[in-house]
Amino acid sequence: MLKLSEYLSYFSKLRRDYSHGGAPHKPILLLALLELVRKGDVHTNRIEITPELVLEFKSIWSKLVITQHTANFAMPFFHMKSEPFWRLETYAGKTIPVTSSNSIKSLGALKESVAFAEIDKELFDLIIRSC
Repeated sequence: MLKLSEYLSYFSKLRRDYSHGGAPHKPILLLALLELVRKGDVHTNRIEITPELVLEFKSIWSKLVITQHTANFAMPFFHMKSEPFWRLETYAGKTIPVTSSNSIKSLGALKESVAFAEIDKELFDLIIRSC
């Protein structure tokens, strides 16, 4: 079982594009997830692509991001799979359509192929206890 300090280490080492000051997408997605848990909108470690999550991501983005990056929700939800605590679960028989640069094609493509992301149960329990 991982401890809070280990997850904090994961968060501080998120795999991000560091051009233009560092892509803020993954940290903003994590903040949006924390906020939805705090509000009681997320109850399990299965993170679904909901209008509320997308809206929270965009809201936090508009308040915090001052770089020239584009607020693209699909990017961090998909690319978070490179983190040790985040796994994508596709719908039966579906594959995730990606671009030639191995990125998600669009939010629509993400919604059509990915049923949910699952975070570590230990991480979710830590989040619940802190909210």
